[in-house]
Amino acid sequence: MIETLGWIATAVVVGSFAIQDVKKLRIANTAGSFLWIAYGFLKQDNPVIFVNISIILMHTYWFIKNKK
Repeated sequence: MIETLGWIATAVVVGSFAIQDVKKLRIANTAGSFLWIAYGFLKQDNPVIFVNISIILMHTYWFIKNKK
């Protein structure tokens, strides 16, 4: 079950890069990062958790900076 979550997270993140609209790409990539964080907690894998929290923070900064 945990491995399935990892594969779903991978599919969401990889699929997000096929999206042309930058805002939608970042939303999809953020969703994938949340899935990776859940995976990281289940596997007790701190580097996975850290990098994906960092990605979410970068996306959040971008959304705040580019509010329209």
